[in-house]
Amino acid sequence: MEVTLHIDGKKDVFTIVGEWEADPKEKKISHSSPLGKALLGKKIGEEIEVLAPVGKIRYKIISIE
Repeated sequence: MEVTLHIDGKKDVFTIVGEWEADPKEKKISHSSPLGKALLGKKIGEEIEVLAPVGKIRYKIISIE
């Protein structure tokens, strides 16, 4: 599944994968990662917050494919 998110004024595309396929450098995130968990059950247009080492990051869901 690919999800496009709006982050700090720019769009970014992530692919949600299984834990063994995850590679943050390739923008492949695990469904069990903090961002993956926050996206579960969400819809286009919704906003989520994820706690990261640098603090809370707010994302807006642009598309889900």
